[in-house]
Amino acid sequence: MDGGDSSQQLGWANLTVRVLIPSKICVQAAFVLALPLAVRSAAGDQAGPIPAEDLFHVPPVSTAWISPDGQQLGAIVADENDRTSLLVYDLKTSVPTAIRADHDHDIYSFEWMGSDRLLFSVSHDRLYANGVYVAAVGRLNDYEPVDARGLAEDFFGLPEARPGRVLLQINGVIQEFDADRHINNYSSWGGAVAATQYFRVPDDGPVYAYEPDRKGDIAICCTWSKGRQQVHRFNVHHNRIWTDTWFDVPTAPTTRVMGMDFDDRFLWVVTVASDQSYELRRCNITTGALDPPVLVDPAYDISTGRLYFSKKQQRLAGVIYNQRRTTSFWFLKNYAMIQAVMDRARPATDNILLNQDDAETKFLFELTGANHPETHVILDLQARGILGPFDGPPWTGRATLHEVQPISFRTRDGVVLEGYECMPDEASPTHRVPLVVLVHGGPGARDLPEFNPEVQFLVSRGYAVLQPNYRGSSGYSPGISREDRYNFARAHRDVTDATLAFLRTGLIDRTRVGIMGASFGGYLSVAGVAFEGGLYRCAVTECGVFDWDQMLEDQMYYELPGQQAMLLDSLGMQTLDHRRLDEVSPMEHVDNIHVPVLIAHGLEDKVVAIKQSKDLARKLEYRGIPCETFFRSLEGHGFYGYQDRVDYYHLVEAFLAANLGGATLTPVTRP
Repeated sequence: MDGGDSSQQLGWANLTVRVLIPSKICVQAAFVLALPLAVRSAAGDQAGPIPAEDLFHVPPVSTAWISPDGQQLGAIVADENDRTSLLVYDLKTSVPTAIRADHDHDIYSFEWMGSDRLLFSVSHDRLYANGVYVAAVGRLNDYEPVDARGLAEDFFGLPEARPGRVLLQINGVIQEFDADRHINNYSSWGGAVAATQYFRVPDDGPVYAYEPDRKGDIAICCTWSKGRQQVHRFNVHHNRIWTDTWFDVPTAPTTRVMGMDFDDRFLWVVTVASDQSYELRRCNITTGALDPPVLVDPAYDISTGRLYFSKKQQRLAGVIYNQRRTTSFWFLKNYAMIQAVMDRARPATDNILLNQDDAETKFLFELTGANHPETHVILDLQARGILGPFDGPPWTGRATLHEVQPISFRTRDGVVLEGYECMPDEASPTHRVPLVVLVHGGPGARDLPEFNPEVQFLVSRGYAVLQPNYRGSSGYSPGISREDRYNFARAHRDVTDATLAFLRTGLIDRTRVGIMGASFGGYLSVAGVAFEGGLYRCAVTECGVFDWDQMLEDQMYYELPGQQAMLLDSLGMQTLDHRRLDEVSPMEHVDNIHVPVLIAHGLEDKVVAIKQSKDLARKLEYRGIPCETFFRSLEGHGFYGYQDRVDYYHLVEAFLAANLGGATLTPVTRP
């Protein structure tokens, strides 16, 4: 593809990058966000391990978006108590305003509704949705509920054809609300604002995904039927209230939907070529005909990324997805030039475009890296400079962070897989160090060389850290990521093969190897000590799955019903095969576990039942296997409360020190 403004039209030849420094942001005198003169160096003067109290704070800024008119920057910001609030920062006057979180409520997401209003979502105790609200810029505290029932799972779209309306996803169905109506005008549902329209779903199978069009309206619904995805286009010419209809979009089974084009006749998709390469193409919605590919990747899955569109030019601007690191590809010249300028100004980080104003004069980037907690900057073409409105965590100027390096390893059946390593400074053939194999969840996820507080926590305590991307991890060739994604036994074997390959480096003390993970990674951690006797000295598992038969019966793992149908088909099961599931479930092989296990779980977990961890602990204790538990109320699938996170990692620190002999920084009183 080609297009966009030339460098001469933009005046890039005369651009001098400089840092624009506004005054410090102070919100209601309750917290202060310092502004950087430049991105701080990761190397500092703090000796010894980085305190868990520093590493496991919520990031100072977790989400940021420029308003469509480019005048305001909205951001989810955290205070010293880890409460998250919505801040709006005037980019011209440097004046901030905010909706402040309180002791048990947080604002966790937001969306610009035009340039003068914002939609935002509130949670209670970081676990329970507490409604979607709308507020005007300049009058943030005069907010009104949109979905005060707290049922909305996500923002979906803002239909340009119906100003003031918002589409929300609730219980797997898209519903439309009128954000312009005052709550007092409604009396149904106990005073909550009522949905004005419901969009029926296709009836050929359970839904697993939706997509809006470029104008914020409902467009695509993907269902799972007869062992494959079915793609449907919403009939925009039909009566939309209760009787809306869909028509089929002819696609191949391996096609992944990426998003609608500005031309409503076309849909952007990623297909798999005969040589197993991934191809980004435009698909005719009516005929299924495919345009020639605009991007081809033989090794990495383009569909795991995000498409970027230029509203000004009404075209696809580019795509950002993960290769060995996060990579940007731009099809419009001005976007490619903007990326080049940012990369030249910040060469030590991965610089990821988040969004831009409609006029394409201000571009918001997230700067991240393995030893660089994320920060946000704005490339301002009119001011011809870089605005850095938010700093990273204050401790980064005092701590030494370690680089993460890519590795490759070969499995027992000859497949080459990737992963990452992070080594303590003292590791050498004459000073072999303990190893923690840190296994990611998913399995449809993957590790990247980006800032990970767990990695820095472990390596600062003297452990080497190995992060293997086993088969089933997202983003790789179809044979690695798509075929038999839910082959649990093979994923376990891949982690084992990665560990054995890493031991051959000669830098690791083979007698001091542990394994640690959360969710599916928690399953693989316990599978490691259940099925690989003698390899690991201990295991740490957080909200893990240990009984797959029970897990699939619980149906807790999925947000949309089509996701469970996909899993059963991927497992080759029309119904649950109890024998096969028992073979890969550590709960059925507890007798093989002979090393200490630390089991952590939130009591309110709605993804994996707490019963999984309690049953495992009970069985281990019955057999006399050393077992420590960390169960917390008001916690879900992970630990969202700051003090619980800190307490958990202090316990992990002491547990690993006792079993692997690494450093421990803080005395721990077991809960």
